Amino acid sequence: MVAGALVMNDFRFPNFLIIGAMKAGTTTLYRDLLSHPHVFFPAEKEPGHLASDHVLTEEGQAEYAALFAGARSDDVCGDASTNSSKLPDFPRVPQRSRDLLGSQLKLIYVVREPVARTISHHWHDHLLGYMPRHLESALDAHPELTAYSCYAMQLRAWLEYFDREQIHVIQFEEFVKHRQATVADCFRFLGLTDTAGQVDKDRIYNTSENRRIPRTAWLAGLQKSFFYQRVVRPLLPMHVKDAIWDVARKQDLPKPPPPSLVAVQRIVDAVASDVDVLTKLLHRDQTLWDLDAVLATVRVRTEA
Repeated sequence: MVAGALVMNDFRFPNFLIIGAMKAGTTTLYRDLLSHPHVFFPAEKEPGHLASDHVLTEEGQAEYAALFAGARSDDVCGDASTNSSKLPDFPRVPQRSRDLLGSQLKLIYVVREPVARTISHHWHDHLLGYMPRHLESALDAHPELTAYSCYAMQLRAWLEYFDREQIHVIQFEEFVKHRQATVADCFRFLGLTDTAGQVDKDRIYNTSENRRIPRTAWLAGLQKSFFYQRVVRPLLPMHVKDAIWDVARKQDLPKPPPPSLVAVQRIVDAVASDVDVLTKLLHRDQTLWDLDAVLATVRVRTEA
């Protein structure tokens, strides 16, 4: 027995969202949840429709609903767009979600030790050509690096429109240690009675440290093209897409230099108070992450 997908105005919409955080294991969680026979996601992991007011128009609703047209009546439908927790760059996503998807929407938020998340975010965007190679320079030019790591600030925006019980918060580090149990908890949270999805614990998806790029410019263009994204990609089984791009990509790129103590201190200064607030919001007895220990580790490395 499962709770079926939300249907409004003859349109079918998701009844849960993975709202982020970016570079906190959301792609791996998305793939793990897809292992359940009654979980449905669109072909594109992050459609991003809820980031724009267009989704509230009749045309926008039809476009969004079309992503879920392939779901069965007893499937639980999800959307895993991480721009749902990217304030201040994508405001009003919680309000749009409540207005369009209803007050019973369920939310899953994965949070990662904020220094590690920020560093991974920088490396990800550096590989895409959006940020400079050195973290300190990126921190100067891109305040979103630390803003997206302020999880309490992001979470509070959702709590204005949804009850705390509707938000399932996962600590990335616990997900890594107890992956099968974490996914089973998610299935229960979503109302799925069968919690034994076939999780491939040996595979981790979309890690910035192992990110690859297409061997040629034309492959990069194909990957981003409308034809591939809208016509070819939805028709390919997930394992086929994985195989194609594993073959088509270059070897791993060299990593940027390790972050300096100054850069890490800047990140800690930006997120420390937010971590304290998040710890209280989640009713934890101890802080989620020991940022002093993170700083100490970097200090030892830089002084060695």
